[in-house]
Amino acid sequence: MDKALLVGCATEATETDIRSSLDELAHLADAVGITAVEHIIQRAKTISAATYVGRGKVDEIKSAITALDIDIVIFDDPLSPAQLKNLEGLLDVQVIDRSFLIMSIFAIRAQTAEAVLEVDLAQKTYMLPRLVGMRASLSRQGGGSYNAKGPGETKLELDRRKLQKEISLIKQRLEKIRKDKATARKQRERNRIPVVALVGYTNAGKSSLMNSLARALTHDSDPVFEKDMLFATLDTKSKKLQKDNMPPFILIDTVGFVSKLPHELVRSFETTLSDVIIADLILLVSDGTDPDNSRIETTKEVLKSIGADKVERILVLTKQDLRDAHRHVDDDAILVSNKTGENIDTLVNAIYGHLYKDSRIQSLVIPFDDGAIYSSIKDTTTVLETSYEADGIHLRAVLTPEQAILYRKWMIS
Repeated sequence: MDKALLVGCATEATETDIRSSLDELAHLADAVGITAVEHIIQRAKTISAATYVGRGKVDEIKSAITALDIDIVIFDDPLSPAQLKNLEGLLDVQVIDRSFLIMSIFAIRAQTAEAVLEVDLAQKTYMLPRLVGMRASLSRQGGGSYNAKGPGETKLELDRRKLQKEISLIKQRLEKIRKDKATARKQRERNRIPVVALVGYTNAGKSSLMNSLARALTHDSDPVFEKDMLFATLDTKSKKLQKDNMPPFILIDTVGFVSKLPHELVRSFETTLSDVIIADLILLVSDGTDPDNSRIETTKEVLKSIGADKVERILVLTKQDLRDAHRHVDDDAILVSNKTGENIDTLVNAIYGHLYKDSRIQSLVIPFDDGAIYSSIKDTTTVLETSYEADGIHLRAVLTPEQAILYRKWMIS
């Protein structure tokens, strides 16, 4: 495994904040087969525009590279093109930042065509302004099939034009996927099925919670992949769930978040994250054993950045079986255990309480000739009473405002 030196800069952050961030960076590195052997922290009022850290720290990093036989230096914040160019020249080893590292993990985890395209777009968007900071690109001169300006054009410029063309093509393909998803969403809206989105920090237990809810509601499809690893899920998974004769809802599991999530990834994953924006309810999932609320705040910040901060949400804390019983819990939080199933029923009831709080009991008469309408009501609502009279099937059912409009023809006062 490559050996890495981690570098962070603490400006207004506390010692705990920067060390926690570097610990997370070490886990991110491990996910792509890089071992973090040491870290260096710079304390300064501002980050250096030229080299991220001061020249004294650059010399300290160079000494550490030699002493520890370092293969790669990873910086905890995004490096500008100028910083990347200067640091590669000064340190004479490979230099990357947290953004590049996260996108590398995404590239490994991506499975579906949509996720592969989104990661590819993020990587190319990130690389485009930073080509100048890559020595390999600078060392290769002119020629090649893309040389439209003559032999004087450098490989750097050719690579840039090639990237721009590829970015344009990827955006076109993703736009088609967005249109297809929008069509499917309109169909879902016509069917009046609400959407519940699982969001949260990576490795918080979202996929496990999805499987727990599916088991509780006797959903017989294959469970979604769950493992103790960063970004185990990149592709949106969905299940149509329903409690007894209650109305159904669509539960979706989305990509996990992480602190300092690259802007390129957030923009590129618009297709995936659009499911969160249009959700009727968000389950904000957090690891209940975390010592503080920083990861919950990170998730809220990402939700705000994608325009989903106004969506109604429930805070769900996982790993109830491992929690310290004396730790303070937010009054609005629901504590669950995916291992024991504790409070999963409570969460199901809370989901229905949020989704259908505007529902009302309505009386309907369905003529015998409209058997399909009766079946639809029975399958998608809670039917309280049923009787068969001469003029048809008499019902008392709990209807949402949308369902009341849909079945208005058969409602009686």
